[in-house]
Amino acid sequence: MAIDLNSILSLLQDDGASEHWARQAPIMGDHIRVRRLGGLYYHHGIYVSDDEVIAFAGDDDYNPIDWWDTEIRSTSFDEFRQGGDVEVRQYTPEEQAQLCSVPETIAFARACLGNKKYDLLFHNCEHFANACKLGVYRSRQTEDILFGEAIPKALECIGDEAQRDQWLQDAWHDLTAQVLDKLRRALASPQQLRRSGAGG
Repeated sequence: MAIDLNSILSLLQDDGASEHWARQAPIMGDHIRVRRLGGLYYHHGIYVSDDEVIAFAGDDDYNPIDWWDTEIRSTSFDEFRQGGDVEVRQYTPEEQAQLCSVPETIAFARACLGNKKYDLLFHNCEHFANACKLGVYRSRQTEDILFGEAIPKALECIGDEAQRDQWLQDAWHDLTAQVLDKLRRALASPQQLRRSGAGG
C-alpha cells in the first residue's frame, strides 16, 4: 500500500463530510470502533473474528495512558470492546471504490503485529485501521485537534449544563463498563487456568 501520498491526497481532497458509523455486528475485515470516556475518544481496530481484533493495545488492556508499551496486538473482540458498544465504519460509494479487499486488509493488519511506533497524533489506532482498510493514514480525531475543531466543541460542552451532564453520564457509563469487564475477565482467568490444568 502506498500510504504516504494517498494520505496527503485524501486530506487535501476531503470534502469535510462526517464519517458514518453503525451499531451492528461486525464481519471479517471491518474497521470497528468503541467509545471511551463518553466520547472523549474512540478506540479503533480491525475485526477478524470474535477471537481476533487487531489494534494498538498496551499490556494493561486498552488503558489510554498506557502509551509507553503500546503496540499493535491481536486480542479477542471482548477484550477490544471492554463492555462498550461497537460501531462499524460505513463507507460512501467513493470510499468503497478504494477499499482494500478483506484478505488485503487482514494481511496488512497482521503484518503490522508487534509494531511499537505508537504516536497519539501521528500513528494511533485510527490511523492504523484506516491504513488497513483504505490505504490512507488518517485520524479524524487527531485532525479535529490539530485543525482546532475539537476545542470549540469541548468548550461548548463545558459551558452547556445539559451537554456537560450528558457527557459525565456517558463517561461514567463507559468507565464502569470497562472496569466491570476487566474484573469479569480477571475473575474468569483463574477458572480457565484451573480447567485447562485439570484437562492436561
